[in-house]
Amino acid sequence: MVATETFKPLVLAQAKARKVEARLIVVKHPVGGLNAEELRERIDAATKGLTEATSK
Repeated sequence: MVATETFKPLVLAQAKARKVEARLIVVKHPVGGLNAEELRERIDAATKGLTEATSK
């Protein structure tokens, strides 16, 4: 799951309540309302996190 840093505690709490392991990629908040360059930074961070998570 990809979530912003603002929602990380909520995602972790929900995962714990459901007794599942959160597999989470965290990017800077916000995602909505960004210009193209800011959105590219979020996409790059998410891509890096996904690459690292799948190479383990």
